[in-house]
Amino acid sequence: MSGLIMAVAAIGFVINLGTALLFMRDQHADLNARGAYLHMLADAAVSIGVVVAGGVIWLSGWSIVDPLVSLVIVAVILIGTWGLLKDSLNLALDAAPAGMDVEAVRAALLDLPGVSAVHDLHVWGLSTTRAALTAHLVHDRPDGADLLAEAHELIRARFGIGHATLQLESAPLPDCPSC
Repeated sequence: MSGLIMAVAAIGFVINLGTALLFMRDQHADLNARGAYLHMLADAAVSIGVVVAGGVIWLSGWSIVDPLVSLVIVAVILIGTWGLLKDSLNLALDAAPAGMDVEAVRAALLDLPGVSAVHDLHVWGLSTTRAALTAHLVHDRPDGADLLAEAHELIRARFGIGHATLQLESAPLPDCPSC
């Protein structure tokens, strides 16, 4: 019976590893692909753990190997998926996407001609591959439409933010202490 279990687990290892390799290329760009990749890699690890534990038990009779290998597999899975959990929580909590420097966005918007202040700036992930931004721009330019176009192009080209809502203000709002 041990030989049959080991053979089925070995087949599972090959299938799970092959499937994981299909997701490997996209795992760094997409949280869903990373989740699928890590899931299939964990399944492959479990399968190879069954093969190893089964072989050791079959040859030595040491049944304690089964729970020990299980604990090692659990530790590997927990360590390997910690980043996925952290990124998933950031997305769920509307945190700025990993690698997004919000202060650099603020500085770039402040560098636009005529912009004297940027406040209520928020950047968050809409999905695993798209970010959104809202901000208020205090300015002294007569051409608000041109300023909006420049600001949208700046944040799209430099920061990859394709969805932005910008409010233009010609003077700081009286009810805004941070303006």
